[in-house]
Amino acid sequence: MILEIKSIYLTRNRRLIFDNFNLKLKKSQIMILLGKNGSGKTSLLDLIVGLIKPQKGRIKINGIALEELGKLKKNLFTYLPHKDSLKENLTIKENLCIWLDLSNLKYVNLHKNLNFFDLLDLKNEQIRNLSQGQRKKVSLTKLLFAKTKLWLLDEPLNGLDIETIQKLKKLINLHTKNGGSTLMSSHINLGMKKCTKIILDKKNKLKETRNGIFNDWGIL
Repeated sequence: MILEIKSIYLTRNRRLIFDNFNLKLKKSQIMILLGKNGSGKTSLLDLIVGLIKPQKGRIKINGIALEELGKLKKNLFTYLPHKDSLKENLTIKENLCIWLDLSNLKYVNLHKNLNFFDLLDLKNEQIRNLSQGQRKKVSLTKLLFAKTKLWLLDEPLNGLDIETIQKLKKLINLHTKNGGSTLMSSHINLGMKKCTKIILDKKNKLKETRNGIFNDWGIL
């Protein structure tokens, strides 16, 4: 099991977010968290990467408790948050090179990877001059360099056109074929056939998907 979340209880600003939430992500599995804004999608990803801590419950990655991973975390997952954290006054190429250095990754196929999302001709453009969609492409390009088996993507579709969404789906499917797993959040359905959908919506007790029935806190 690449990711296991068991009996998570979380409140934020006196609001209940998760109560006895359970989730398991297997090798070569794609899982999409669907739900409206405020349903807990980002909070769940923040829990997994250790940005916030639950009041109860545990999270394991590759069978190791999250709090025991320490610096090993960067070798186990690649996290792309909703906010891109790009440096406005630096170019696309400079931003990616900084991320590669921080991730201890080599500058392999830099131009080829930039070209995947049509960014090669813009490589020397400062981030402040890019559109929202172009900024999102810069973040997604990091996946082409990533060596981790677990991808955690928070609202990766925001600002993307149809062509870029198709490219992202192709990239995720390739990652899956290579034994990787993806957990991503979205407020819209990506339309991928081979995936598990978790619907976070506390207004509805049960939600039925192609892969089975889920309650508002996970798989029944």
